[in-house]
Amino acid sequence: MIRGIYTATAALRAAAIQQNRVAHNLANLETTAFKQVLTVRQAYEAQQLGQFDEHYELRRPGVGPLENGLLVPEEIIDFSPGTMKLTDRPLDLAIWGEGFFRVQTPEGERLTRDGSFHRDSAGNLVTRDGFSILDQDGQPITLPPGIINVGRNGALFVDGEFAAQLGIATAPNPEQLVPDDNNLFQIDESQALPPEEIHILQGYLEGSNVDESTQVVEMMRILRLYEANQKTIQTQDRLLVELLSVGEVS
Repeated sequence: MIRGIYTATAALRAAAIQQNRVAHNLANLETTAFKQVLTVRQAYEAQQLGQFDEHYELRRPGVGPLENGLLVPEEIIDFSPGTMKLTDRPLDLAIWGEGFFRVQTPEGERLTRDGSFHRDSAGNLVTRDGFSILDQDGQPITLPPGIINVGRNGALFVDGEFAAQLGIATAPNPEQLVPDDNNLFQIDESQALPPEEIHILQGYLEGSNVDESTQVVEMMRILRLYEANQKTIQTQDRLLVELLSVGEVS
């Protein structure tokens, strides 16, 4: 009975973590190029029970399995692309297909799909949080005044003159990408994409890949799971109290 309480408690903990992740996805429904967090539900490995005698020697193995509830669910980032949204701003850029923009932060280089850039007062190409955008050589991009055009291959032109080449990188192993603040990802090692493999859309932004209806359905499912296990704990607690009260002298 006590094991049943532990099993239901493990499920409550897993459900609470899943609910936080769903809430995080929904909160970023309108965040540019946000990548939703998926949850893989897993159970603890079942224990195989056996029958023992009074000397604690195994008499009958394989009586049956004993389930131990749900593990803390694994977090997986869904890197599928979001919908491309037309903005007509010259420094709104979206990557069609594979790749990430390279960004320099105080903590080191990061990657992002969020291409909502602007030119600061010094002419530096920066993110909405003021982090420098890097070129193909890993150097911050500075643009002179003028009309900006961006080629499909990431080449930046100001008043028709070549100014810089956007640094676009890929992750050899996407599982190594770790979410960071400001819609960024950190990785130990990235791989630069050559210009002929880059496809940039100027005047577009990639939307979030969160499906609102799917997330709401998932939230309701988690709520029902939580309530069911909560009632299980209450029932087993009541039965345990009744069991312990048997034989008491009033």
